[in-house]
Amino acid sequence: MKSLVLILAILCQTSLRVHGCDTECADVASAKEAAVSTSEKFEPAKEQRSFYLIGNSLTWDTVPAWMDGDVQWHVDCGKSLPFMYANPEEPCVKTSTLWPKALAERQYDVVSMQSHYGATLDEDVATISKWVDMQPKAEFVIHTGWAHHEKRATEYASKNISATMQHSPNYIAALLDRLRKKYPGREFRQTHAIDLLAKIAADVEAGKAPFKSVSDLHRDKIHVKIDTGRYLMHNCMRHALGQPRSAKHYEKLDPKIKEYLDGVLATLPELSNRK
Repeated sequence: MKSLVLILAILCQTSLRVHGCDTECADVASAKEAAVSTSEKFEPAKEQRSFYLIGNSLTWDTVPAWMDGDVQWHVDCGKSLPFMYANPEEPCVKTSTLWPKALAERQYDVVSMQSHYGATLDEDVATISKWVDMQPKAEFVIHTGWAHHEKRATEYASKNISATMQHSPNYIAALLDRLRKKYPGREFRQTHAIDLLAKIAADVEAGKAPFKSVSDLHRDKIHVKIDTGRYLMHNCMRHALGQPRSAKHYEKLDPKIKEYLDGVLATLPELSNRK
């Protein structure tokens, strides 16, 4: 195509000198347009951003498969991060891409990790650090998970970070602080799932929520409902991953409840100011 354009251009220049630019110039323009069109047509698509999520069923409640881009996960029900690091062979979610293979064979844009019961702060920092070292180019998200709804308020208010993990802002803040100091210049942020549930609880007490209790978002003691709860947690994770909010797969959600939950999600801090 480039050779044809060059030949026609030479012919056009010759014709300009002898007869003036007429049909030949029109042919050159057409050829150039065709070349541009062909170039645009076969321009390679932009590469999708890649995401990898490590956690248990509370990570699964964010519905990783419905995230945008290239997404894989390692999900093992009820397990802490130190357990998953030491025992990666048989996660409960069989569609998992086991972390030893996933993190060794490719570099992801964003990696999410979910702290859970059973790990101390030191253990969480040590375990997450091993994965951070394997992914030197990735941004990192700490998925806060959430407590059993009967214990939510007590855990949320706890300031004790010396014992095993609790779903409290103080524990998450301490975890992020330790990681940022250990890896200055690296990006660490959180999903704020526990903060969203705390806001809903406050709205319930103030009569501003379409629920009688935060437990209305749960299908059992800890897991959230597949419609309302997962809509909240799915979009909470999407926000932390840098993805736009989505109602795809949630078309049957009550419009009034969706409007309320969207208002709750709108309180999440801007990604660039994420803490």
